[in-house]
Amino acid sequence: MSPRSYTMQRRSRHVAQTRERILDAALELFSRQGAQATTMNEVARRADVSPTTVSNHFATQDSLIEAVVSRVLDDIQVPDSTIFAGTRSMAGRLRVLTSSIYAFFERTLSWYELLGAELVEVPVLARAQAAFWDSIRQLYARALAGNDDDLLAKTTAGLLHPATFGALKAVGMTVDEAATVVGEMLARRARGPTR
Repeated sequence: MSPRSYTMQRRSRHVAQTRERILDAALELFSRQGAQATTMNEVARRADVSPTTVSNHFATQDSLIEAVVSRVLDDIQVPDSTIFAGTRSMAGRLRVLTSSIYAFFERTLSWYELLGAELVEVPVLARAQAAFWDSIRQLYARALAGNDDDLLAKTTAGLLHPATFGALKAVGMTVDEAATVVGEMLARRARGPTR
């Protein structure tokens, strides 16, 4: 291998490591004080790089926030249609959906509490949140496929909501208890009215 290509590989690796350090610093700061309160200069100090280096990797605050959001979404494992693998009945899909969504809410609770209004006020975060809810609505539709019970669809959306999850946790339910109770309620409704 020629010395030049070795230098280019090392340089490329160094650039990638610096980018990761910047993202680590931004993520830490966002998790403590939110995205709006975090400046590019603070990120630079935390990452132990110059502000120019941060700007070279992320031209704007929005591009930095987008990169952090992308990393967080990878880490928090947003439920997708693979949760339904091997589940044939609507009742089974609703149980799996409930369990997956409540586990997701538990994993992300600190982010929702921290970011609060920023999820609406910061355009990059608002777009990410809108995309998240679109994907969740698609999961609801997949779980309810083949059913035209509008009340079941509304009940699913209402019960599989962060506010409902928070209320169940506030009265002392564990994530598993809440998922079991709500999942069974939805499954029972999916099977039809009892006589």
